[in-house]
Amino acid sequence: MTAAQTPDGGWTRKQLAEWGVPWPPPRGWRKHLEARWEGKDVPPLQRQEPDQGSLF
Repeated sequence: MTAAQTPDGGWTRKQLAEWGVPWPPPRGWRKHLEARWEGKDVPPLQRQEPDQGSLF
């Protein structure tokens, strides 16, 4: 996973999409990928929609 990091230490939207991570990446996405790579049965990540009340 760290081999795919950008020089600034992040990941591109394209790279995350290849791994099945929605944009913006939800909280806990790295632990989710680690569990998947370890062969654990985990549900797909869901995109977290912002609370509309916090936008105003």
